[in-house]
Amino acid sequence: MQDLVIVGGGPAGITAGIYAARKKLRTALVSSDFIGQVGLTGPIENWPGEASIQGAALVDKFEDHLRRQAIEIIEEDVLSITKNEHFIVKTEDGELTSRTVLLATGRTPQQLGVPGERDYIGKGVVYCTTCDAPVYQDKKVVIIGGGNNGFSSAIELTDYATEVTLLEIADKCRADELLQERAAKKGVSIHTNQTITEIVGDDYVSGVTLQDGSSLPVEGVFVEIGSLPNSSLAPTEVKRNEHGEIEIDYYNCATSLEGFYAAGDVTNIRDKQIVTATAEGAKAALSVYDYLQFSPKL
Repeated sequence: MQDLVIVGGGPAGITAGIYAARKKLRTALVSSDFIGQVGLTGPIENWPGEASIQGAALVDKFEDHLRRQAIEIIEEDVLSITKNEHFIVKTEDGELTSRTVLLATGRTPQQLGVPGERDYIGKGVVYCTTCDAPVYQDKKVVIIGGGNNGFSSAIELTDYATEVTLLEIADKCRADELLQERAAKKGVSIHTNQTITEIVGDDYVSGVTLQDGSSLPVEGVFVEIGSLPNSSLAPTEVKRNEHGEIEIDYYNCATSLEGFYAAGDVTNIRDKQIVTATAEGAKAALSVYDYLQFSPKL
């Protein structure tokens, strides 16, 4: 019987594991890998203590820190999570029984599915503008997506990039009019009925091929067509919002199902950042500890 099973090996899950171990909770962390979105990110320049660090290097540090703790690490996929008297977490090769569960499975960015995209993830293909915009100082970039996220990204990038182009595949952008007006005033070049069909480069992105067959030289491709929370493992009793994100009590990361917690990008927290995910993971683990202290019947 575990006190806590953490599902997910990203910043939120790893931080929760470290805090749970320090509180001497009997804890198992289940994750098929420790790569996630962070591991596929290029230079990270907003992680305290590191002026610049590659995403893969930061993930390695996270994992090394976790493995130094008194915690069981199970490198498998989780198949299901159910609750009767206790939680049952089924994995590929067995199952775990636990008093509590923390889901920290993050999100999956929606990809364009064009040639070159996967080859240049972390080498010019970006799914988080707030994370990576400063890396593209004095460079040419293109944003794919004409919704609010796309236009917000374009506006933010004008503070760094020399040229910002936004492409929307439909004949009309879907962003709020105010954002569209602001982007135009900031010098964003906006094109409808246009998208990219290929991303090209050598070691890093050097350009894209457009739908009309022309080429656009850029050093950064910012994909802003949405992302999906990896919340399907949560039991049906767990409340989700209209976006599929798990709704949590911001105070303690608790969900609508007693004993089931969630942290990081899979939840309805506002800012999806590495630093906020780690903070939420710590908060969730400490909340689980308090919950278990006052629930001896478990």
